[in-house]
Amino acid sequence: MQGLKYRRQVWHARELASLLAERLTSPALILLPIPLHWRRQSVRGFNQSDYLAEYLSQSLKEEVGVESQVWSKAIKRIKVTKTQMGLNRKQRLVNLKHAFSLSPRYLDRIQNQPHIALVDDVVTTGSTVAEVCLLLREQGVKRIDVYCICRASKPIS
Repeated sequence: MQGLKYRRQVWHARELASLLAERLTSPALILLPIPLHWRRQSVRGFNQSDYLAEYLSQSLKEEVGVESQVWSKAIKRIKVTKTQMGLNRKQRLVNLKHAFSLSPRYLDRIQNQPHIALVDDVVTTGSTVAEVCLLLREQGVKRIDVYCICRASKPIS
Protein backbone atom coordinates (compact mmCIF):
# COMPACT_ATOMS: atom_id res chain seq x y z
CA MET A 1 0.00 0.00 0.00
CA GLN A 2 2.83 2.38 0.81
CA GLY A 3 4.24 2.00 -2.70
CA LEU A 4 0.87 2.58 -4.32
CA LYS A 5 -0.18 5.48 -2.15
CA TYR A 6 3.03 7.39 -1.54
CA ARG A 7 5.46 6.32 -4.27
CA ARG A 8 3.09 6.38 -7.26
CA GLN A 9 3.52 2.67 -7.91
CA VAL A 10 0.02 2.40 -9.35
CA TRP A 11 0.70 -0.98 -10.94
CA HIS A 12 0.18 -2.52 -7.50
CA ALA A 13 -3.50 -1.60 -7.72
CA ARG A 14 -4.14 -4.23 -10.42
CA GLU A 15 -2.86 -7.16 -8.34
CA LEU A 16 -4.48 -5.90 -5.13
CA ALA A 17 -7.83 -5.51 -6.91
CA SER A 18 -7.54 -9.00 -8.37
CA LEU A 19 -6.91 -10.46 -4.90
CA LEU A 20 -9.91 -8.54 -3.57
CA ALA A 21 -12.17 -9.72 -6.41
CA GLU A 22 -11.42 -13.36 -5.52
CA ARG A 23 -12.88 -12.81 -2.06
CA LEU A 24 -16.17 -11.18 -3.05
CA THR A 25 -19.06 -13.63 -3.04
CA SER A 26 -21.84 -11.22 -3.96
CA PRO A 27 -20.21 -8.13 -5.49
CA ALA A 28 -22.03 -4.84 -5.90
CA LEU A 29 -22.77 -3.68 -9.43
CA ILE A 30 -21.91 -0.08 -8.52
CA LEU A 31 -18.48 0.81 -7.13
CA LEU A 32 -17.88 4.24 -5.58
CA PRO A 33 -14.23 5.08 -4.88
CA ILE A 34 -13.62 7.25 -1.82
CA PRO A 35 -12.42 10.59 -3.19
CA LEU A 36 -9.53 12.78 -2.19
CA HIS A 37 -10.04 16.52 -1.96
CA TRP A 38 -9.04 18.05 -5.29
CA ARG A 39 -6.07 19.84 -3.68
CA ARG A 40 -4.66 16.62 -2.21
CA GLN A 41 -5.27 14.77 -5.46
CA SER A 42 -3.50 17.55 -7.36
CA VAL A 43 -0.43 17.20 -5.12
CA ARG A 44 -0.45 13.37 -5.19
CA GLY A 45 -1.30 13.25 -8.89
CA PHE A 46 -3.91 10.48 -8.59
CA ASN A 47 -6.45 8.87 -6.29
CA GLN A 48 -5.44 5.34 -5.32
CA SER A 49 -9.09 4.41 -4.67
CA ASP A 50 -9.97 5.28 -8.28
CA TYR A 51 -7.30 2.88 -9.51
CA LEU A 52 -8.45 0.16 -7.14
CA ALA A 53 -12.09 0.55 -8.19
CA GLU A 54 -11.27 0.49 -11.93
CA TYR A 55 -9.08 -2.59 -11.62
CA LEU A 56 -11.61 -4.24 -9.33
CA SER A 57 -14.31 -3.70 -11.94
CA GLN A 58 -12.06 -5.31 -14.58
CA SER A 59 -11.19 -8.23 -12.30
CA LEU A 60 -14.83 -8.86 -11.43
CA LYS A 61 -15.69 -9.03 -15.12
CA GLU A 62 -12.76 -11.29 -16.04
CA GLU A 63 -12.74 -13.58 -13.01
CA VAL A 64 -16.37 -13.70 -11.88
CA GLY A 65 -18.34 -12.53 -14.92
CA VAL A 66 -19.89 -9.63 -13.00
CA GLU A 67 -20.17 -6.32 -14.85
CA SER A 68 -19.86 -3.50 -12.36
CA GLN A 69 -19.80 0.24 -12.98
CA VAL A 70 -17.34 2.65 -11.38
CA TRP A 71 -18.85 6.04 -10.58
CA SER A 72 -15.72 7.93 -9.59
CA LYS A 73 -17.39 11.35 -9.64
CA ALA A 74 -20.45 10.38 -7.56
CA ILE A 75 -18.90 11.37 -4.22
CA LYS A 76 -17.14 14.68 -3.73
CA ARG A 77 -14.80 15.59 -0.92
CA ILE A 78 -15.88 19.17 -0.27
CA LYS A 79 -13.84 19.96 2.82
CA VAL A 80 -10.07 20.12 3.08
CA THR A 81 -9.18 17.86 5.99
CA LYS A 82 -6.00 17.02 7.83
CA THR A 83 -4.46 13.74 6.86
CA GLN A 84 -6.07 10.98 8.93
CA MET A 85 -2.74 9.33 9.75
CA GLY A 86 -1.91 9.81 13.42
CA LEU A 87 -5.39 10.97 14.46
CA ASN A 88 -7.39 9.02 17.03
CA ARG A 89 -11.00 7.97 16.40
CA LYS A 90 -12.57 11.07 17.93
CA GLN A 91 -10.26 13.37 15.98
CA ARG A 92 -10.99 11.48 12.76
CA LEU A 93 -14.75 11.82 13.25
CA VAL A 94 -14.47 15.57 13.83
CA ASN A 95 -12.03 15.92 10.94
CA LEU A 96 -14.42 14.26 8.48
CA LYS A 97 -17.70 15.80 9.63
CA HIS A 98 -19.44 17.22 6.53
CA ALA A 99 -16.37 16.49 4.40
CA PHE A 100 -18.33 14.73 1.64
CA SER A 101 -21.30 15.34 -0.61
CA LEU A 102 -22.97 13.46 -3.40
CA SER A 103 -22.73 14.90 -6.88
CA PRO A 104 -26.13 16.24 -8.02
CA ARG A 105 -25.55 14.52 -11.39
CA TYR A 106 -25.61 11.13 -9.66
CA LEU A 107 -28.43 11.62 -7.15
CA ASP A 108 -31.14 10.14 -9.37
CA ARG A 109 -28.99 7.09 -10.11
CA ILE A 110 -28.00 6.57 -6.47
CA GLN A 111 -31.48 6.94 -4.98
CA ASN A 112 -32.95 3.66 -3.76
CA GLN A 113 -30.15 1.52 -5.19
CA PRO A 114 -30.32 -2.01 -3.78
CA HIS A 115 -26.52 -2.50 -3.45
CA ILE A 116 -23.53 -0.16 -3.70
CA ALA A 117 -19.91 -0.71 -2.62
CA LEU A 118 -17.46 1.89 -1.41
CA VAL A 119 -13.86 1.27 -2.48
CA ASP A 120 -10.99 2.53 -0.34
CA ASP A 121 -7.39 1.56 0.18
CA VAL A 122 -7.21 1.51 3.98
CA VAL A 123 -9.93 1.47 6.63
CA THR A 124 -8.63 2.27 10.09
CA THR A 125 -11.46 3.45 12.34
CA GLY A 126 -14.16 3.45 9.67
CA SER A 127 -14.75 7.21 10.06
CA THR A 128 -14.44 7.97 6.36
CA VAL A 129 -16.77 5.24 5.14
CA ALA A 130 -19.23 5.93 7.96
CA GLU A 131 -19.55 9.55 6.85
CA VAL A 132 -20.18 8.50 3.24
CA CYS A 133 -22.62 5.78 4.31
CA LEU A 134 -24.76 8.43 6.01
CA LEU A 135 -25.10 10.25 2.69
CA LEU A 136 -25.99 7.06 0.83
CA ARG A 137 -28.53 6.00 3.45
CA GLU A 138 -30.22 9.41 3.12
CA GLN A 139 -30.71 8.54 -0.56
CA GLY A 140 -32.34 5.21 0.28
CA VAL A 141 -29.47 2.87 -0.60
CA LYS A 142 -30.43 -0.50 0.84
CA ARG A 143 -27.07 -2.30 1.16
CA ILE A 144 -23.63 -0.71 1.35
CA ASP A 145 -20.48 -2.82 1.26
CA VAL A 146 -17.00 -1.53 1.97
CA TYR A 147 -14.23 -3.01 -0.16
CA CYS A 148 -10.79 -2.15 1.15
CA ILE A 149 -7.33 -3.58 0.77
CA CYS A 150 -6.14 -3.03 4.34
CA ARG A 151 -8.06 -2.98 7.59
CA ALA A 152 -6.47 -1.89 10.84
CA SER A 153 -6.49 -4.80 13.25
CA LYS A 154 -7.49 -2.63 16.18
CA PRO A 155 -9.42 0.60 15.81
CA ILE A 156 -7.49 3.61 17.07
CA SER A 157 -9.11 4.94 20.23
